[in-house]
Amino acid sequence: MTPENTLENTSGSLYQLVDSNIKSYLAAAMRNSNSLVNNVSDKLRINTNQMVVNSVIGGLLNAVITHVKESHIYISAKELYGKMIEINIKDDNCYNTYAVALSLQDVVPLAEKIGGRLDITNQRQKITTISFRFPVEQESVNMTEGK
Repeated sequence: MTPENTLENTSGSLYQLVDSNIKSYLAAAMRNSNSLVNNVSDKLRINTNQMVVNSVIGGLLNAVITHVKESHIYISAKELYGKMIEINIKDDNCYNTYAVALSLQDVVPLAEKIGGRLDITNQRQKITTISFRFPVEQESVNMTEGK
Protein backbone atom coordinates (compact mmCIF):
# COMPACT_ATOMS: atom_id res chain seq x y z
CA MET A 1 0.00 0.00 0.00
CA THR A 2 1.54 3.30 -1.07
CA PRO A 3 0.89 6.67 0.61
CA GLU A 4 -0.91 8.07 -2.43
CA ASN A 5 -3.46 5.24 -2.24
CA THR A 6 -4.21 5.72 1.46
CA LEU A 7 -6.02 8.83 2.54
CA GLU A 8 -5.54 9.53 6.22
CA ASN A 9 -8.32 10.35 8.59
CA THR A 10 -8.35 13.77 10.16
CA SER A 11 -10.56 15.39 12.73
CA GLY A 12 -12.42 18.45 11.59
CA SER A 13 -15.55 20.52 11.49
CA LEU A 14 -18.38 19.14 9.38
CA TYR A 15 -19.85 22.65 9.23
CA GLN A 16 -16.69 23.91 7.50
CA LEU A 17 -16.73 21.05 4.97
CA VAL A 18 -20.35 21.81 4.09
CA ASP A 19 -19.67 25.54 3.98
CA SER A 20 -16.77 25.13 1.53
CA ASN A 21 -19.01 23.04 -0.74
CA ILE A 22 -21.77 25.63 -0.57
CA LYS A 23 -19.29 28.30 -1.66
CA SER A 24 -18.17 26.10 -4.56
CA TYR A 25 -21.72 25.44 -5.79
CA LEU A 26 -23.32 28.81 -5.02
CA ALA A 27 -23.03 30.22 -8.55
CA ALA A 28 -24.55 27.07 -10.08
CA ALA A 29 -27.37 27.15 -7.53
CA MET A 30 -28.14 30.79 -8.23
CA ARG A 31 -28.37 30.16 -12.00
CA ASN A 32 -31.51 28.11 -11.29
CA SER A 33 -32.78 30.55 -8.64
CA ASN A 34 -31.90 28.18 -5.79
CA SER A 35 -30.71 29.08 -2.33
CA LEU A 36 -28.34 26.99 -0.20
CA VAL A 37 -28.63 26.94 3.59
CA ASN A 38 -26.05 25.35 5.91
CA ASN A 39 -27.93 24.15 9.00
CA VAL A 40 -25.04 21.99 10.26
CA SER A 41 -23.96 22.75 13.83
CA ASP A 42 -20.51 24.29 14.05
CA LYS A 43 -19.89 21.97 17.02
CA LEU A 44 -20.30 18.75 14.99
CA ARG A 45 -16.90 17.18 14.31
CA ILE A 46 -15.88 14.10 12.38
CA ASN A 47 -12.75 11.94 12.49
CA THR A 48 -12.73 10.33 9.09
CA ASN A 49 -11.36 10.75 5.62
CA GLN A 50 -12.39 14.34 5.02
CA MET A 51 -11.39 14.26 1.35
CA VAL A 52 -13.90 11.47 0.70
CA VAL A 53 -16.64 13.11 2.79
CA ASN A 54 -16.01 16.41 0.98
CA SER A 55 -16.27 14.70 -2.43
CA VAL A 56 -19.50 12.93 -1.47
CA ILE A 57 -21.08 16.17 -0.21
CA GLY A 58 -20.03 17.89 -3.44
CA GLY A 59 -21.53 15.09 -5.51
CA LEU A 60 -24.80 15.26 -3.59
CA LEU A 61 -25.05 19.03 -3.97
CA ASN A 62 -24.25 18.80 -7.68
CA ALA A 63 -26.98 16.18 -8.21
CA VAL A 64 -29.59 18.27 -6.41
CA ILE A 65 -28.62 21.64 -7.90
CA THR A 66 -28.68 20.23 -11.42
CA HIS A 67 -32.28 19.03 -11.08
CA VAL A 68 -34.06 21.70 -9.03
CA LYS A 69 -35.25 25.19 -9.87
CA GLU A 70 -36.47 27.97 -7.61
CA SER A 71 -35.81 25.82 -4.57
CA HIS A 72 -34.47 26.18 -1.06
CA ILE A 73 -31.81 23.55 -0.44
CA TYR A 74 -31.13 22.83 3.23
CA ILE A 75 -28.09 20.91 4.44
CA SER A 76 -28.32 19.55 7.98
CA ALA A 77 -26.51 16.88 9.97
CA LYS A 78 -26.83 14.99 13.21
CA GLU A 79 -24.95 12.39 15.16
CA LEU A 80 -26.73 9.05 15.51
CA TYR A 81 -26.06 7.10 18.72
CA GLY A 82 -22.52 8.50 18.96
CA LYS A 83 -21.41 6.20 16.14
CA MET A 84 -22.77 7.58 12.89
CA ILE A 85 -23.22 10.94 11.21
CA GLU A 86 -26.24 11.58 9.03
CA ILE A 87 -26.11 14.44 6.54
CA ASN A 88 -29.44 15.39 4.95
CA ILE A 89 -29.77 17.51 1.84
CA LYS A 90 -33.39 18.54 1.41
CA ASP A 91 -34.94 20.62 -1.35
CA ASP A 92 -38.50 21.81 -1.76
CA ASN A 93 -38.91 21.89 -5.54
CA CYS A 94 -37.42 18.81 -7.22
CA TYR A 95 -38.99 18.25 -10.59
CA ASN A 96 -37.21 14.98 -11.41
CA THR A 97 -36.27 12.72 -8.49
CA TYR A 98 -35.40 9.92 -10.90
CA ALA A 99 -32.72 12.10 -12.54
CA VAL A 100 -31.33 13.03 -9.12
CA ALA A 101 -31.11 9.34 -8.20
CA LEU A 102 -29.30 8.55 -11.46
CA SER A 103 -26.86 11.40 -10.80
CA LEU A 104 -25.92 9.76 -7.50
CA GLN A 105 -24.64 6.54 -9.09
CA ASP A 106 -21.06 7.81 -9.22
CA VAL A 107 -21.19 9.01 -5.62
CA VAL A 108 -22.38 5.70 -4.08
CA PRO A 109 -19.05 3.80 -4.42
CA LEU A 110 -17.18 6.71 -2.87
CA ALA A 111 -19.58 6.80 0.11
CA GLU A 112 -19.17 3.04 0.53
CA LYS A 113 -15.36 3.42 0.73
CA ILE A 114 -15.78 4.96 4.19
CA GLY A 115 -18.57 2.62 5.30
CA GLY A 116 -21.29 5.07 4.26
CA ARG A 117 -24.59 4.74 2.46
CA LEU A 118 -26.96 6.99 0.57
CA ASP A 119 -30.76 7.04 0.65
CA ILE A 120 -33.17 9.22 -1.30
CA THR A 121 -36.80 9.91 -0.43
CA ASN A 122 -39.44 11.98 -2.14
CA GLN A 123 -42.59 13.38 -0.57
CA ARG A 124 -45.53 14.89 -2.40
CA GLN A 125 -43.70 14.82 -5.74
CA LYS A 126 -41.67 17.89 -4.75
CA ILE A 127 -39.76 17.54 -1.48
CA THR A 128 -36.67 15.38 -1.92
CA THR A 129 -34.22 14.38 0.81
CA ILE A 130 -30.88 12.69 0.23
CA SER A 131 -29.34 11.14 3.34
CA PHE A 132 -25.66 10.26 3.64
CA ARG A 133 -24.77 8.18 6.71
CA PHE A 134 -21.22 7.23 7.66
CA PRO A 135 -19.27 6.21 10.79
CA VAL A 136 -18.01 9.04 13.00
CA GLU A 137 -14.60 7.35 13.25
CA GLN A 138 -12.99 4.73 11.06
CA GLU A 139 -9.73 3.21 9.94
CA SER A 140 -7.73 4.85 7.16
CA VAL A 141 -9.16 4.17 3.71
CA ASN A 142 -7.18 2.26 1.08
CA MET A 143 -8.44 3.79 -2.16
CA THR A 144 -7.24 0.82 -4.27
CA GLU A 145 -9.21 -1.87 -2.42
CA GLY A 146 -12.07 -3.34 -4.36
CA LYS A 147 -10.86 -2.11 -7.76
